[in-house]
Amino acid sequence: MNNRNHHSICAFIDLDGTMYHGSAKVEGADRLIATLQELQVPYLFVTNNSSRTPEDVAKLLQGFGIPANPQDVLTSAQAAASYIQMKHSDKLVFMVGEQGLQQALTEAGIRWTDDVNEVWDESIGVVVQGIDRQFSYAKLEAVSSAIRNGAVSILTNPDLMLPSDKGFSPGAGTIGAAVQAATGVEPVIIGKPSELIMRVALERMRCKPADAIVVGDNMMTDMLAGVNAGCRTALVFTGLTTPSNLDEYKARSGVNPDVVCHDMEEMRRWFIDAVNEQ
Repeated sequence: MNNRNHHSICAFIDLDGTMYHGSAKVEGADRLIATLQELQVPYLFVTNNSSRTPEDVAKLLQGFGIPANPQDVLTSAQAAASYIQMKHSDKLVFMVGEQGLQQALTEAGIRWTDDVNEVWDESIGVVVQGIDRQFSYAKLEAVSSAIRNGAVSILTNPDLMLPSDKGFSPGAGTIGAAVQAATGVEPVIIGKPSELIMRVALERMRCKPADAIVVGDNMMTDMLAGVNAGCRTALVFTGLTTPSNLDEYKARSGVNPDVVCHDMEEMRRWFIDAVNEQ
């Protein structure tokens, strides 16, 4: 493949609902990634999941037979840490989240605590909140107080529900809704559909928005993020959006995807055609 082809398209690929559902691989996800590697199409897995570290995500993908390294993964936790480092590096951060967010903040050199007692003693400048399956009333009380006292409120991702082996489980946005109700403060949203996570993705891949295509199953997050960042969009009917609810989601999101594929094989063939046409 010549150099022009190599750089004229790059892919940002969703995970939950696109590559896998809980502990089950989406049919053909491994073949799609193998084909992108053969075509030398640069790609990055971009996920709103803030609980897993990039190492965890790569290991999970490898377990499905999908080749992945930690550097192939961008999480909303990493994007949130990048945003805090850029805008609020001098502030003490109160963290509501799990290992993925803890590691991202630490690796970015950010001072953080998750001790609710410190909220009452320390000057908290930022509250960053992701999914937290140990969330409690004490944490809600602490972060609400910090935000009402002037701390910046940051939400890793707005997903109200997320696919799991139990069907759908409450996501980071559900906890965020409680925090917003308690404070009256709208958070800075980092993950999809925000362009903030896409900006980090584009910078990491050194890719122009016009050369990028966002692949995902969710009209309200993946497709909207692509549009907000000026990228092309490719919807796959592997998760949340289906042929039966597509029109409803088009109306709700205001997005008309550039590409619509019923399954991963159709998506794979689209990439082959797109590269061959260059």
